[in-house]
Amino acid sequence: MRWAHDISAALPTNGPPQLRDESGIDTVVLHCTAMPDWNVWDTARYHTGPNHISPDGCPTIAYAYFIEPDGLIYKCLPHSVRAWHVGPWNDRSLGVCLAYEAGEAPPPAPQSAAAVDVCLMLTRQLGLPPDRVLGHRELEGTGYTVEDGNPVLRKECPGLAIDMPGFRAAVALAREYPEHHAVEVI
Repeated sequence: MRWAHDISAALPTNGPPQLRDESGIDTVVLHCTAMPDWNVWDTARYHTGPNHISPDGCPTIAYAYFIEPDGLIYKCLPHSVRAWHVGPWNDRSLGVCLAYEAGEAPPPAPQSAAAVDVCLMLTRQLGLPPDRVLGHRELEGTGYTVEDGNPVLRKECPGLAIDMPGFRAAVALAREYPEHHAVEVI
């Protein structure tokens, strides 16, 4: 059993959050911080201050869940909060972020295992198949664009060292052994 620590009430905000109907969520999006040594607090401060998403700052941290390199899991937002993490996909997705710089090496094993467990929990809660877990780079319009009929990558997020088909396969496999991959939010 893994524990996800709900710190949503303690994280900084920048005005009231935008709310949405949770029943419209059909995608879980995997992200990385792309910054060395950033933790959930650094990320939340960056998102709620002037940043690359908005010069006025986002209303909240951009991710519903955040996973540290040692596998520590934080729940950052209720699912009813519309976070600003993938532009046109924000209304219909939840973001899961790895504190990971996305270099040549994959994330640490404890972090990868925790990410599989969180994505398993979310797909089960939301009634989604594992193929609805996507890397940011796999989303048309925000992760890539199509030019002259060819996809052009805009983002490497959650990191090119993460094999997204393999990650989805791990989530699917974990569905067969849910007792070994349970996440409880506390």
